[in-house]
Amino acid sequence: MSPGEILINAEGHVMTPAEISERIIAFGNGYNNAVKEIIDASIVLDDDGLVFIRCASRVLSNFKMKRRGVFRENIDDVLHSCWNVVGPDLIEINRSVRASGLPRDRYLVELGEPEREDLITEIWLITKKLLPFTMGATSYGLVGASKILFSVIPEIVLPVDNAEWLHVFKTVDLGDVLRRMVCDIQEWEGITGRQLNDLDNSRRLTTLPSVYNVVAMGARP
Repeated sequence: MSPGEILINAEGHVMTPAEISERIIAFGNGYNNAVKEIIDASIVLDDDGLVFIRCASRVLSNFKMKRRGVFRENIDDVLHSCWNVVGPDLIEINRSVRASGLPRDRYLVELGEPEREDLITEIWLITKKLLPFTMGATSYGLVGASKILFSVIPEIVLPVDNAEWLHVFKTVDLGDVLRRMVCDIQEWEGITGRQLNDLDNSRRLTTLPSVYNVVAMGARP
């Protein structure tokens, strides 16, 4: 897959801002409301992980991941264990975002390329730390890890489901996914002259990954 097959397909069709706005509406209030909640709640992460557990539980519930697998029972215990391992890393990223002076909703694209590459590498390292807790008998844990990270750094991470890993992005490296997302957004915004994070008229989906996720989900077979 090339980076241009989500916002810009293989035939060169550029998805219009109106088409994306319509998809956001069609995606439904369940996702849109849950994402607004976690975007608002995760502005500042606390040292005790209370925001982390609240946001992660909200996203996992919205994506129906509490019905089966490692999150079906004792989800708070699993999330506490996750926080104990990655909490300091996430707090440092959160502080860096707030201190950067860059618009949070566009942080990943507005960040300088060397800094972005360092951040993406760090996100992948954090993802691998989460996998022992998110991996199940029939899952490698990538879905759960990406959704947990999206819940507290929704300005950076894309939540990726199994079909997207297998058929859209065709990789097991979340860093590769984020690089492709950035390239796709930059190309689309360069062509249309619009900012992707401005397309939800209800102003619930305001971060680039939250809007891009709607389009990426639509690219699944």
